[in-house]
Amino acid sequence: MKKEQKIFKMVETLLKKYDTRDPFALAKELGVNIIFRDDFLNLKGMYKVILRNRYIFINSNLPLEMQHLVCAHELGHDLLHRIYLKSSIFQEFVLYDMKSKPEYEANIFASELLLDDEVVYTCFKEGFDVYQVASMLGVDINLLLIKVNELYKRKENLKTFGLPKSNFLK
Repeated sequence: MKKEQKIFKMVETLLKKYDTRDPFALAKELGVNIIFRDDFLNLKGMYKVILRNRYIFINSNLPLEMQHLVCAHELGHDLLHRIYLKSSIFQEFVLYDMKSKPEYEANIFASELLLDDEVVYTCFKEGFDVYQVASMLGVDINLLLIKVNELYKRKENLKTFGLPKSNFLK
């Protein structure tokens, strides 16, 4: 099974067990501590294990939608990459780094958690374009593009719109 399929199944299992797409609620259920910091300048967030306690640090100056995205992304690191992170920190300056496999996997996790398949399908079936759908769902267009590409890989009946630019948040 490909890593993308494993991520999809992982999110599916979490949704069934905890019945929420809210990354903050899910982090709490999973025992991950959330710390909001107002002293981050360019840093959006980071994940760190300290004395076996798991932490997600989020820039409190970010808009609420971006805080949700950062939380979901960092939660992806917790669930997918924790073993690699025990001795290091994942810091997010640029969320959509398509060249880094762990970053891309965390982005896939965030897209699967935050965006329901059927809602995305319905929006496109009703004729909305990718910009309109992103706006309607209150998500960054790049997150939506990642989701669309994952849907295409799984179901192959939704056209792709290309991969997001990796440096759009710079």
